[in-house]
Amino acid sequence: MLKYRFRLSSSTIMMMLLFLLTSLFANANAMEIHQQIKVSWKIEQGDFGKANPTSKLVLHNATSKPVSCQDWSIWFNFMRGIDVSSVDKRFTITHKNGDLYQLSFTDKNLIIPANGSIEISFRTKSQLPNFTDAPSGLYITYDKNPAKAYPVKYQALGGAYSLAENLNQLAAQYDDNRLASTTASQLVIPSPAALRRGEGLYVISTKTVLWADTVFKGEAMQLNEFLKTTAGITLQVSSAEKAADIKFLHQQSLAEEAYEIVVNHKGIVITAGTAKGAFYALQTLKSLSKPQSWNIGAKRMEIPSVTIKDKPRFAYRGLMIDVARNFQSKESVKRIIDVMAMCKLNTLHLHLNDDEGWRLEIPSLPELTAIGSVRSGTYPNGNALQPSYGSGGTDVVTENYYSTSDFKELLIYAQRNHIRIIPELETPGHARAAIKSMEARYHRLMDMGKPDQAIQYLLHDRLDQSEYFSAQSWNDNVMNVAMPSVYQFISVVLDELKAVYKSAGVPLNTVHLGGDEVPKGAWERSPQILRLRDSLKLSSVHEVWPYYIQKIAALCKSKGLQMAGWEEMGMLNKGKGMVTNPAISKEGIQLDVWNNLVGDGQEDLAYQLANAGYKVVFTSANNLYLDLAWKNSFNEPGHNWAGFTNIRKSYAFLPENYFLNISHHNSGDKLPDDYFDKKERLTDFGKTNLIGIKGAIWTEKVQSQIRLEYMLFPRVFALAERAWAPQPSWEIGPKFDREKFARDYEQFMQKLGTDELKKLDVLNGGYTYRLPALGLRIDKGFIQCNTEYPDFDIFYTTDGTEPTLQSKRYSKPFLVDRSKTYKWNIITTKNRTAESITLKFN
Repeated sequence: MLKYRFRLSSSTIMMMLLFLLTSLFANANAMEIHQQIKVSWKIEQGDFGKANPTSKLVLHNATSKPVSCQDWSIWFNFMRGIDVSSVDKRFTITHKNGDLYQLSFTDKNLIIPANGSIEISFRTKSQLPNFTDAPSGLYITYDKNPAKAYPVKYQALGGAYSLAENLNQLAAQYDDNRLASTTASQLVIPSPAALRRGEGLYVISTKTVLWADTVFKGEAMQLNEFLKTTAGITLQVSSAEKAADIKFLHQQSLAEEAYEIVVNHKGIVITAGTAKGAFYALQTLKSLSKPQSWNIGAKRMEIPSVTIKDKPRFAYRGLMIDVARNFQSKESVKRIIDVMAMCKLNTLHLHLNDDEGWRLEIPSLPELTAIGSVRSGTYPNGNALQPSYGSGGTDVVTENYYSTSDFKELLIYAQRNHIRIIPELETPGHARAAIKSMEARYHRLMDMGKPDQAIQYLLHDRLDQSEYFSAQSWNDNVMNVAMPSVYQFISVVLDELKAVYKSAGVPLNTVHLGGDEVPKGAWERSPQILRLRDSLKLSSVHEVWPYYIQKIAALCKSKGLQMAGWEEMGMLNKGKGMVTNPAISKEGIQLDVWNNLVGDGQEDLAYQLANAGYKVVFTSANNLYLDLAWKNSFNEPGHNWAGFTNIRKSYAFLPENYFLNISHHNSGDKLPDDYFDKKERLTDFGKTNLIGIKGAIWTEKVQSQIRLEYMLFPRVFALAERAWAPQPSWEIGPKFDREKFARDYEQFMQKLGTDELKKLDVLNGGYTYRLPALGLRIDKGFIQCNTEYPDFDIFYTTDGTEPTLQSKRYSKPFLVDRSKTYKWNIITTKNRTAESITLKFN
């Protein structure tokens, strides 16, 4: 037998290995990489809750073939800054614009092993307080076609608290919850101006007879509809006042929003001067009722005997919803309007555009919605905005906006609930969606050979070399206010807004033109701005700002509109930062003042501007920004830049005596005793200019109706209490009366927990309001529990399984068994659950 021995050269071996690897990758690429990998993110152990933490993206190869890291990238949204120098040199993380980052591979020989993973760690330039700060909206692009995007499977993993950390947090929550424990309850939210409790009650039933003055036929119909759909009661309607049990009487001398109610065993008498007053009386009846009667089979509704004389504290009682950052549907907004009406709020401020989206159809400028309402990873094609706030890399073009018919429907729906909608067109900053949309229009018309039309509504100076970085990390989001086309654009949008309001039969008296957060550096190297400065002999780019404000105020006035805006409209920069500008306080501009962050030095800004003559709506970021997280916990969604805001902090807001109950910085540090001594107080003249208060929710972290309702409720009830109820005694004087505050707060929370939130379980099929937090303390070996708001049940298991309505219900303290694994949760009768809590002692 002959034997042959072959000797292969090293070059041949390398070629064979290369062929083998190429074959493996070719087989792997039969599936695209976005189908092969999964990505997870988590904070590194030990950095949980710390400043500048290190976190990591883990790329998992879910197949049995290796994956090459050549010729593709991962993109993601991340609201926090990244220290790019902290990234392993095999990778590059690049900030593109806004909150969009690109992860690419500098080591082209890098592979993800079969069924293996690689990790990319990076340090964040700030805290990561909760899960809503995690990277989001991940997608992949391939170098061969970078304008096509492919979503990738992704999971953000939460941090884990140790047993000691868990017990400390639960004990602190237990102590906090005790501040709202009482058996006494207020009767109505928001509290009436005057209420006297009587003996007994009146029972509304199918035998009850209704009569209304002709002025109030609409409100009588609303009462009948409410009773029919809520309690299965259809009232008999009489044409004779004397035969009626429930009466709507007209008394012209009562103020526009005032009303009176008398309830006794004989019936209910409602007296008002206008339909608004009668409508608010109806909301009071709803609040007086018990949730047990909010049942279609109840057939009866008990109303306690009371005498009420009521009117609101403030004329402006508002809520701002940002529908630009993350769109909220027409149906979702209607649900919010229904609760606003219950709470006697009367103004819905819709933030319709921002850097990340334009949300209202303007028929004469179709690009505003064709481009400005769409976010997609295909944005390099110019057919969309870039992904933001987790919108992801889908190449499906979804236009998220209100058509004119949608908006008209919202206007009519709000008007029926005596709520006016104030539209906001954000200018000149926070305007990237509009800028990019009009840029697309410019290119379309230039390609058609129509240069004059192309520049008609252009919003940016194409030769501008200014460099800036906005609050949300944009470098191209400011309109160039030296260009006539900017004012032509605003004028057209205002005209189309007026047209849709007119079509709806709803008056448009006020329009909000933004004016918020123009970043330092904007306009400084713009030829257009330089020409404007030369023509007007402006010594500084800072002087462009009051020029713009006066120009758009005049534009609004020419159209019969009052202009509203954020506080900066009433301010100017003299070279050392923004200060009050009293020179234009007579222009009739209404200012929404948000900047009162404790410890930042502008706590008295609302008072400065009101005292200077501006009409002010106090939109306190410290108390009424409802996008802020409720507390400092990784599982609690929301922002933290203005601290944390639970319902007590919202309830404790003192619009006319803001400093009175503040002793600590938002960081938790105690303020010096004399910190507020030199701050400006609200004068008697200033009080006449403080026309109301407003809550606000910015939606960077609010991607759904579920999250929107979680963030808003129940804090909106505290907003309503401060907006409508008379000034409490603990807001008056030089010293805060903590005992009186605690008493009132306990009674408010009792009403909220036992009645009003239970009604939200029924209204419109139920709302996803934030359930109360569990408090738990182990004292002398006994577990004690309570809830953040009363009348919610706690369930638990001792074997580590998730609690259900069939599990043990906590009723009294019991001896802890440290051999058990306890799981706790708050569960409603509708089977809604909060975040479960696990206590494992060994």
